[in-house]
Amino acid sequence: MEPYNFWQDFFDTYQSLSDWMKMLWLIVPPAFILGLIALVMRLRIDSKQADHDFTGKLIYSIHRDEEDQFHIVAHDREIGGQPTLLLLDPPNRDPHLAQNPTRRT
Repeated sequence: MEPYNFWQDFFDTYQSLSDWMKMLWLIVPPAFILGLIALVMRLRIDSKQADHDFTGKLIYSIHRDEEDQFHIVAHDREIGGQPTLLLLDPPNRDPHLAQNPTRRT
């Protein structure tokens, strides 16, 4: 009895496939590799174009103590007369009222 040969079994299986399955075997692996290369190249280009220069001012830092509690430390009380924590509008607010606060519907 002959020893098992993976490649011979692989090619025998490939030859017994239908034509549309053979077409998928020929198209899918190269398409996957090209798509993966495109994603990696896009990631590299975008990471080089990203702004990594942090020229701003540190406002908050978060610390975790020994009891796994988080503490938010404010480093500056006000910036230019504005509070350091800016609250956003509630999500169910009328968008026309947000643009013109004096208008009432």
